[in-house]
Amino acid sequence: MENIDLILKNLTGKEEKKALEAARYMIDTSDVGLFQKLVDKSDYLFDFVRDNVIKRIKKSVNEKNFRNIVNFFEIYSPYYDDLFAEILSKYADEDFTDEMCDLLEKGTNQQKSYAAKYFCFIPDTIAAEILVKLAFSEDDNLSYNCAEALGQMQDDLSYNKALNLLQSSDDFDKLKAVKFFCGYGEKYPLREIFSAMKKSNMPENIAGQIPYMQSLTELLNSNDTKEEAILTINYIVSGLGEILPLSDIFQFELFELAECLVNTNKADNFYSGKIAVVLLKMYSKFMLFTENREYAFDETKETKKEINAVFNLLNNQGKEFWNLQKNYVRAALKQDKESIIAALDLVGEFSLTDLVADIKNILDSCEDEIILYESLSALKKINSLSKDDVVNVSEKIHNPNIKAIIDVLL
Repeated sequence: MENIDLILKNLTGKEEKKALEAARYMIDTSDVGLFQKLVDKSDYLFDFVRDNVIKRIKKSVNEKNFRNIVNFFEIYSPYYDDLFAEILSKYADEDFTDEMCDLLEKGTNQQKSYAAKYFCFIPDTIAAEILVKLAFSEDDNLSYNCAEALGQMQDDLSYNKALNLLQSSDDFDKLKAVKFFCGYGEKYPLREIFSAMKKSNMPENIAGQIPYMQSLTELLNSNDTKEEAILTINYIVSGLGEILPLSDIFQFELFELAECLVNTNKADNFYSGKIAVVLLKMYSKFMLFTENREYAFDETKETKKEINAVFNLLNNQGKEFWNLQKNYVRAALKQDKESIIAALDLVGEFSLTDLVADIKNILDSCEDEIILYESLSALKKINSLSKDDVVNVSEKIHNPNIKAIIDVLL
């Protein structure tokens, strides 16, 4: 076999005999070039095709050639790391585990990522110290695999380190900690994560990790976490398509969540203000996605279909429903900081002029500089900002950066 493109075609094709021959060739000869082509193509393969390739590779590995897999470690792919680790763990002995530990310490990031995945299947604590050092690295694949391996070992040292990082003043440290818990699995400290999200300047990034720990639908349906779930959904919708990929719409369960929120907010309830803010933001965002094709241009048919489904669900609610949501926003202006800022963000977009008096009450009673700035900005967007509003608020502001922005609002 010499034509690498033909071999790849056989490996991913329907003819099982040719496919197995191609898989055996790749493993027996350690053809890194062929594996590179397979990795490059894997994003575009149907799931069932990738599953077939994985089965064929498994059948091609035996006690004599299993070490050849290590030659592929320089090319990392999340599609094949579990496969390689599972195969190697089947044939590995103590000496091989020592080799993987050495590679974890001295290899490239790609090699370390595969080696870390190996310790998910062979949770030998000999690697624990190195895994802890790498679990908070800048390489997402490496840090996730290390966290997963440490989770298999139930390593308390790394878990407590991540808990401490959640309290960090550095938002990137907070996010590293949240991503660690995603990989570590179980024992999710959701209360601490919600708290870190509220204090972060990049809450959308943290919110986007939470559905990988627990279903947002479950969180929304629990009285213990309903309020935090609504806030998380709000941040996810804010970040969707810019900070968070549209393809995550399924993991986020946004259609199911939208349906639940719509049904809940057809009548007044304890959370109607917070939910109304989320629904209005969601409606605006999904209208943008459907009207501007560039947002979903590179997405799969399934993702585009789901985007349309969410928009149609919201769009079909009718004028009376959406007028009710706009009225509910007033309640959000009287709640916590996150709700107030989220509500103010909608004032200009939906021309909520009925809220002018409520916003001016905030200017009189509030001391939070961020809320004061957002209130002035909202009034300006609906042409309701006066010189007195700016002067009075400016006297309350001590942050020179915020003061400079406020002074040029008129």
